[in-house]
Amino acid sequence: MFKKICTLIVAAAFAMEASAGPFGLVRRGVGNTGGGGGYVDTSSAQSVANYLASSQRVGHFGGSYAFEGVGMGASPQAAINSCCKPRFGGSPREVGVAQGANGMFYACCRW
Repeated sequence: MFKKICTLIVAAAFAMEASAGPFGLVRRGVGNTGGGGGYVDTSSAQSVANYLASSQRVGHFGGSYAFEGVGMGASPQAAINSCCKPRFGGSPREVGVAQGANGMFYACCRW
């Protein structure tokens, strides 16, 4: 029984590390340094969208809002629609969209 509980605790810890969530948690592999050692400007949703488009990767950076959603799509609206959304709903306070070299659109929405 104790072994099962320990296994569940470890699995929950890994799940929390991998999940996207609120409060600007830094994600491994991306983070505020962009994963390549260079600084990424996270002061606005547009600057994050520009970085996502240039790197052709999707990841959370946080910022000055309580919740950040990021997404990718074939059109600007599709990218916005694919952004993670908070459970409390509402409209985003700030939206940024940029097109990558691969033709896909990358969006960052902050609530």
